[in-house]
Amino acid sequence: MTKQDNLATELDAAHREFLAVLSGLGELQFEKKWLDGRWGAREISAHIAGWLGQLGAGMERMSRGERPEPEGELPWTEVDTWNEVFASHAKGKRRHQILEELNHALDSFKQSAAKLPEERFEAGKTAEKMFDVAGISHFREHAEMIRTWREREGAS
Repeated sequence: MTKQDNLATELDAAHREFLAVLSGLGELQFEKKWLDGRWGAREISAHIAGWLGQLGAGMERMSRGERPEPEGELPWTEVDTWNEVFASHAKGKRRHQILEELNHALDSFKQSAAKLPEERFEAGKTAEKMFDVAGISHFREHAEMIRTWREREGAS
């Protein structure tokens, strides 16, 4: 199994863990703003989808020999601004719509990654970091936040 295959397997596992923590949340619970009074499971899910899309597009550019981050666009280091942009994409959408977008973003991310040569996935390389930052650690970080909220609020 290649390093890329291992990363994709771990990404899928983290995604399943994230979906499991959302399981059983009704529409009202999914919409509840419990994180700083501004975000809930809906915004978190849209935010993860946004980062998967953004960094997946970066891998797509890398596959064409370009830099992952396009010139003239808001730099990726402006994390808070990007987070707000991505969370705003959830506005007015139902739970199933957000989760469909998340699943589509994940599929697109993996398709973009598949266009890169294996050496781009070695430890410390950009593509390997993208898998972790946009997906693996990201899903797990937010799954833990939602799990903690559910336990605190009895939102089971």
